[in-house]
Amino acid sequence: MADLTLDEAKKEVSVLREKLNDWADAYYTKDAPKVEDYIYDQNYNRLVELEQEFPQLISSDSITQHVGGQLDSELSKVTHQVPMLSMGDVFSKKELVEFDQRVQKQLGHAVVYNVELKIDGLSINLEYTNGKLMRASTRGNGRVGEDVTANARYIKDIPQTLPEKLTMEVRGECYLGKQAFAKLNEERDENGETIFANPRNAAAGSLRQLDAQITKKRNLSTFIYTWVNPPKQITSQHQAIEKLATLGFHTNQTGRQLATLDEIFDFIDEYTAKRDKLAYGIDGIVLKVDDLNWQNQLGATVKIPRWEIAYKFPPEEQETIVREIKWTVGRTGVVTPTAIMDPVQLAGTTVSHAVLHNADLLKEKDVRIGDTVVLHKAGDIIPEISQVIIAKRPADTIKYQIPVYCPSCGEKLIHLQDEVALRCVNPSCPAQIEEGITHFASRPAMNIDGLGPKIVRQLIKQNLVHNVADLYHLQATDLKKLDHFKEKSINNLLTAINKSKNNSVELLLTGLGIDHVGAKAARLIAQNFKNIAKIMEADVQDITGIATIGMTIAESLTTYFAQEEVVDLIKDLQTSGVNMDYLGESKEQVSEIPANYFKNKTVVLTGTLEHYTRSQFTEKLQALGAKVTGSVSGKTDYVIYGKDVGSKYTKAQKLGVTLLTEEEAIAQVE
Repeated sequence: MADLTLDEAKKEVSVLREKLNDWADAYYTKDAPKVEDYIYDQNYNRLVELEQEFPQLISSDSITQHVGGQLDSELSKVTHQVPMLSMGDVFSKKELVEFDQRVQKQLGHAVVYNVELKIDGLSINLEYTNGKLMRASTRGNGRVGEDVTANARYIKDIPQTLPEKLTMEVRGECYLGKQAFAKLNEERDENGETIFANPRNAAAGSLRQLDAQITKKRNLSTFIYTWVNPPKQITSQHQAIEKLATLGFHTNQTGRQLATLDEIFDFIDEYTAKRDKLAYGIDGIVLKVDDLNWQNQLGATVKIPRWEIAYKFPPEEQETIVREIKWTVGRTGVVTPTAIMDPVQLAGTTVSHAVLHNADLLKEKDVRIGDTVVLHKAGDIIPEISQVIIAKRPADTIKYQIPVYCPSCGEKLIHLQDEVALRCVNPSCPAQIEEGITHFASRPAMNIDGLGPKIVRQLIKQNLVHNVADLYHLQATDLKKLDHFKEKSINNLLTAINKSKNNSVELLLTGLGIDHVGAKAARLIAQNFKNIAKIMEADVQDITGIATIGMTIAESLTTYFAQEEVVDLIKDLQTSGVNMDYLGESKEQVSEIPANYFKNKTVVLTGTLEHYTRSQFTEKLQALGAKVTGSVSGKTDYVIYGKDVGSKYTKAQKLGVTLLTEEEAIAQVE
């Protein structure tokens, strides 16, 4: 690194920040990590190194200067009076030695550590007044989290009332046990929904639900491990945990007070061996200086406490042999290779398949039939080939064959511009129809209860459906042709199909499976245009005028609705009585926001802001009930401007829209 010039470092820092911001947003905000923790942490540590070497490159908006990701706007926001900081990570025992040396150097003496398991879940904060649970919130970005009180009422091991009338704040981890996780993914798979990548994502998705009844069904658990500002008689971390247990909190009882590194290493080795047998997921071990006074002396940086560190387990790996490479077709026509291998035990489960994602990755890794490969689980759940052991490659290995024709319908495959994926563009491809209808019926989309992949497969096989509109033409006589389908099952499915006609249009938009248009984008588009007719008429400029909707989504949407067969499909759905209108935001969400300067107002941001990033200020405004858009019109209430304003400012002046400086807006926000 010493050989890097400032310009070279600046370029690398820029690339790292862009990647890390994207990954952090996927992990913290969308609960859908794009890379495993190990890869994220390595890139993060590289950024820290560069910023230490070139301190002039440190900026307030760097991910090293704040905790977590940006916040979604759906849940009410909670400001943490004591920030919920992140933890520093290390990946080797050597780094633990260095951490211990830093602690001893700063304090001037040796310490005892409370050594705990690092639970793989989502941080939660609980606030009690006179012994009653008043509020529960997530970490969010460390300063501002999301209010999940309604959902916390349905987590069985969170006490609603304490045996003592204490006013206190505690923190811990909300998690999904392994059995509950397996059951949940089984149900989601059966319903045609995307399975959760790992228990942490499942816990986060369950805790951050807008519908508390969904949380209730998920069987979440907690381990509480922190008492914020405990009373003076509590002088150590282990003493705090003991007292929390007597108050009815669920605490993890595996922690130990250890004074030597050898004891700590033994603890790590013990739980590295035991982790697969535990009823819950762990992804490492946490060391905390046990004495609370010493914790206070050590203090914290802007992001992490200096008195604790997390040792992260490296990914578990196994060798196995590839026996087949199978190509399958998804709902958007993407053809994906999957390696079929000799079964091996990995992170507690038997693994025999690993998705290779696309032809380019297959070429890059040069995976061949007969190869010995190293397999690990990304995020401890998704099997992935990390390496081909060339030294063990037999002479008779069979090199991969990139298919020319679709394995489902036989049509010629194509490469679209700017895409690495192979695609089948035949709209009549049976595999795409099956995947598309299954997605349409799934819970995030039209939520047709009981219409999972197996039923969809039978409907297609019996020639009863060819597209999603055909679902609304089904009769009881049709469903009698399906295997094991009796009168009750027939009535239940027809009732569910009929019920879905009344969904708000954003669910239909999600269900259509348009490239790049997920549930969040569909909701924003529906909120803006109000009905399917206006969405179909919108051009790229109209769509990119919506805050956070970019060119990729806009082009995908306009291309989709320009197709004649799509226009016919929408007409068919409409004729069948499927609702085409946006039915409005959750009344509970809107009514819970107190009256304020920006509630129910349309706001545009322009120019360079000094005190917040654009996304941070957008969050604040949305939390107050404002609609933040990307373009100025006669419907705009306020334009908030910073330095170097452009055409939006000029247009606002012409239209007579109220202009606010950043400082004026902040005065109303805070």
